Amino acid sequence: MYARFTEGTIDPKKRQQAETIAESIFTAAKKQKGSKGLSFCLDPRGEAVFLSLWESKEALLASETSGYYKEQVAKLKDVLTKPTIRHIGEVKAHEETHKTPKAARLTISGIRKDAEAQGTRLAQDVARAARNEPGFVAWYGVTTEDGQMAAISFWDSDEAMKKSAGRYLKDALGKLKELSTSEAQPRPYEVVKHEIPAVAAVR
Repeated sequence: MYARFTEGTIDPKKRQQAETIAESIFTAAKKQKGSKGLSFCLDPRGEAVFLSLWESKEALLASETSGYYKEQVAKLKDVLTKPTIRHIGEVKAHEETHKTPKAARLTISGIRKDAEAQGTRLAQDVARAARNEPGFVAWYGVTTEDGQMAAISFWDSDEAMKKSAGRYLKDALGKLKELSTSEAQPRPYEVVKHEIPAVAAVR
């Protein structure tokens, strides 16, 4: 399974317009071959991230060469205050439930080239640990093609997400620091819309 993170900054005054645009992006995503779901997360300052999952690298790349991805990003041009940033990569670890998330936390950190295997093992360990946390919904760990480790976790409430920070997240960040080329800065978001069925990710 492959993932694409699209980060952007949306004008907070245009949130309602952005949500309407997101609805059309979700509709378009469902029609894409190999699409395994989409999530749209936003914070009060307008920092946003779209996570899309794909059954294979070929399916993800096909969504870009076909013009689909460029078309969806173009829809956001009137609400963005700066250009989007894109990260793609293979999902190395994931855990999912059938619950509906209300909050998400994204952590992106550079990984040393000699530590990719360790990074994968850490992602698998952290995913299992996250599943035992109260309020857990889903977790995806991705090794991106630009040499980073991206991990996004989903929670059934902002409170559950905050409580988890003092337990498994603190331990995970400590271990991640040993493999990183840059300090990880976890970023919290509100989940605006989430359509990633747990059955989509087949182990």
